Amino acid sequence: MVAVAQLVRALGCGPSGCEFKSHQPPWLKKRPYYGGVFVLKLFNIFVNMNYMDSKLKQSIINEWAGGLPIEKQIIVLFEKVRDIPYGEIGSRDPEEVYRNNKGTCSGKHELLKELYQELGIKTKDFIAMHRFKDLKVNFPDSLKEILERSDIIDPHNFFKILVDGKWLTIDITWDKPLARVGFSVNENWDGKSDMEICVVPLNIIETDNPIEFKKQEIAKLSEKAQEDRKLFLKELTKWANTIRNS
Repeated sequence: MVAVAQLVRALGCGPSGCEFKSHQPPWLKKRPYYGGVFVLKLFNIFVNMNYMDSKLKQSIINEWAGGLPIEKQIIVLFEKVRDIPYGEIGSRDPEEVYRNNKGTCSGKHELLKELYQELGIKTKDFIAMHRFKDLKVNFPDSLKEILERSDIIDPHNFFKILVDGKWLTIDITWDKPLARVGFSVNENWDGKSDMEICVVPLNIIETDNPIEFKKQEIAKLSEKAQEDRKLFLKELTKWANTIRNS
């Protein structure tokens, strides 16, 4: 497993998928069949399901929740990943979220999902389409202005886990300090009930490949809306930092 993870990294792959351009290895160039869509899909499926190697995941679990019974590990891991500060780092790679101690909804959920999978917990991925302007958050005027000039319908990641025969909703998007300005933060979770989805969903879609689905939905936005979305996330990250430091 570790060797395969290292291989896909060497080929320029990540949670966003594999793009064999300048990274295309000689053996793919010499064998067109193996460079086909089928193999690319297999690489994408592997990367999106298990990007971190098992040794790293075990290390994180031991660091954060070692020695606890699994029902307690589920809760502690949730709290640890939830409290990773929300913010744009230019990557959805769960390992980078862990090492940078920062990430957005997609990267944070990928991290927690892989830790749960390492514990043997079954998961299912979902996307909630939403508008940031529907959040009951007291945004500063600069952020309000960005949201008002573009209709940004954004794909929000969350997932479910199977516990005692019941699928439970998991959403760890916003860290605790952001509750002060109105962000919906899941606290005091008992490990047995659904969490609240941290946005106001327009509709919810189950998907086998949340990162690729998210890329496709963002690509459907107008060029102006995509630019405003990037700017909004950049400015939201800065504002979130000031909230934590206040």
